[in-house]
Amino acid sequence: MAPRILLAPALALLLASPLAVSQDASPAPPAAQARTLPAPAPMGEAMHRMHMEHGPDMGERMHGMRMPHGPGMGAMTDLHALERLYRRAGREKDLAGIYNEVLAKSQDPHLRTYAYHRLARLQAQPASFDQAIATLRKSLSENLANEAKMRAERERMRAQWQQAKTPAAK
Repeated sequence: MAPRILLAPALALLLASPLAVSQDASPAPPAAQARTLPAPAPMGEAMHRMHMEHGPDMGERMHGMRMPHGPGMGAMTDLHALERLYRRAGREKDLAGIYNEVLAKSQDPHLRTYAYHRLARLQAQPASFDQAIATLRKSLSENLANEAKMRAERERMRAQWQQAKTPAAK
């Protein structure tokens, strides 16, 4: 723990020292500074604009939107890579079978939702929207059932906790 405590002041001193040296030199006029700076990249402009519109804590808010880590994360990465390879090989029709296989084998709700969404996207591409809608409705039903099951389990655990908390009437 002690090295971490000493690291912050040392880093601050290191970062502050070039600033002290640069203050001795006369500042360049603003027009000259503007000409010497490289033009910002389009992505940099977009990030700067987003930062200005949404405030400095935007990164912290977006952190909560990231996909949760878990056992299905590796499978999602593998599925994404497989899909890319199948598309490059011109075998998009085989992708539906892979996603159906994942749905048959997996019980992970995040992985299943991912597979349902990718399958529906594949089904909607050749304008088979009815099949894509049916797939997403099945995913929604499954997710709602899982949510209801988790809610019931929480309520059961809360009831057990409250029963254990109150002393038995004598």
